[in-house]
Amino acid sequence: MTIEMKDYTQKLKDLAQMMATFNFHQGKKVSYSQIERFLKKSFATGPMMIFSFPINQKIIQKKKDLKSARFLWNKRSYGGHYQKANIDKVLASVSSEDFSKFTYSRTQVQKQDFIFYKIGELKNQCIFGLFEETTTIDDELLNLFSVFMSNISKGWTLLDELKKVENLIYVDDVTGLYNQRKLLKDLDMAISRFKELKEEFCLLFIDIDHFKQVNDGHGHLVGTHLLTAMGELLAKTLRESDLIYRYGGDEFVMLIPDVGHDIGKVIGNRVLEAVKEEIFKIKSQVDNTKIDEFRLTVSIGVATYPKDASNKEDILSIADRMMYEAKKGGRGRVCFTSDLLDSKTSCSES
Repeated sequence: MTIEMKDYTQKLKDLAQMMATFNFHQGKKVSYSQIERFLKKSFATGPMMIFSFPINQKIIQKKKDLKSARFLWNKRSYGGHYQKANIDKVLASVSSEDFSKFTYSRTQVQKQDFIFYKIGELKNQCIFGLFEETTTIDDELLNLFSVFMSNISKGWTLLDELKKVENLIYVDDVTGLYNQRKLLKDLDMAISRFKELKEEFCLLFIDIDHFKQVNDGHGHLVGTHLLTAMGELLAKTLRESDLIYRYGGDEFVMLIPDVGHDIGKVIGNRVLEAVKEEIFKIKSQVDNTKIDEFRLTVSIGVATYPKDASNKEDILSIADRMMYEAKKGGRGRVCFTSDLLDSKTSCSES
């Protein structure tokens, strides 16, 4: 067997091994990193970049500066490992390709050889990969690699669709917030994070005061609109990393990661004040030309993990109990476990 044949056979084995053991469930970014490491190790390539083009050719032809190209992964190599002008020339060289028939091509710019290959399609975008070819890669291997990338792209698209369907079971029909089922799942994850990273978290149990009177006096349709408006307001008080759920009825729960008792107290008071200051405006059910205005208050119970509880059932129960203590104390206030331990302190009222 010649040296060239041995080298080809080994690279084919490497590619087959990678394809056979690849786990696309790990997510796109991790997957791209894994594939890039494989290419560098087995084929001595330059860094891999991922980007998209609009499928509509007219859009590309109108934008000769290639602003229609959007980087999806490893943009740092644009102007880093690769000169921007060289990458722009590579993109320009394929901008007139028929993407429906395109699989991969070679392009040379400034004595650099680039492999440009199609990964898949997403809505109105076509996804491509690019890397520098420092040693010649056999066409058959390139074709296998291109087919592999296309297949995992289809797998990611299918996973995304499945996640959208799965997420429907975690969404509350009235408010559009997450529901109790999602809360229980996220609590398990938060507790796991604490075990691994010692990342504590805080839980706020929120109940709208005298909400039954609203339903009885104005009808359930108004009550439904108010629940939605309340959910939107509560969500605005949170960071992007915080989570909010409709627990049931007129009860909401907030899961605040990576904070302890002191910050939980600040957040509870902030939520309390935001609700007190809000004027909820709902279209009148009697006269569509009029807007009814409502002022509401909430009672909030706060508990932290692991200071107040050792499992998800306990932290929910304790936060719920603190909420009822806030109601017993006069409503429109926040109650913490430390408030009960200190007889000189009552639940706080903003």
